[in-house]
Amino acid sequence: MSTVDFLPAAIVVGATVIGAAYVMSQGAIVGASAEVEKKSTVWGAALNAFGGFMIVMSILFTIIILAGGETGVIPETAWPLLTGAMTMIGAGFAAALCIMVAAKAGSEMLSEKPELSIWALLFIALGEGLAIYGLIVTILMVNK
Repeated sequence: MSTVDFLPAAIVVGATVIGAAYVMSQGAIVGASAEVEKKSTVWGAALNAFGGFMIVMSILFTIIILAGGETGVIPETAWPLLTGAMTMIGAGFAAALCIMVAAKAGSEMLSEKPELSIWALLFIALGEGLAIYGLIVTILMVNK
């Protein structure tokens, strides 16, 4: 395998790492500005967590690309399982991030207007829907 064969994967991984660094820097800015204003927000921590997740996924992507290809280290029957696992990991992370932000915002909303409690539950349920849709897509990918 030549170096040119790894060029698309290297571009994708490099762009992902640059994007993750940008997301994490924005998370630090949001967290610092919230700290200066003496407000509590989860957006800074959420952006930092998402940036870290992007870096971990780019490392996993690099390992999968390097282990696959013409060498045949990863058998053809394992690819649907690997892509399904990565899809479920991404959907679970997105759902957890959404639920974290919705629960924080819902608790702040309930302290101001307790009569809107059903809306807090609705936003959290929408976040849980992300995990369900990820599970459905994963099942469809694995049973191909």
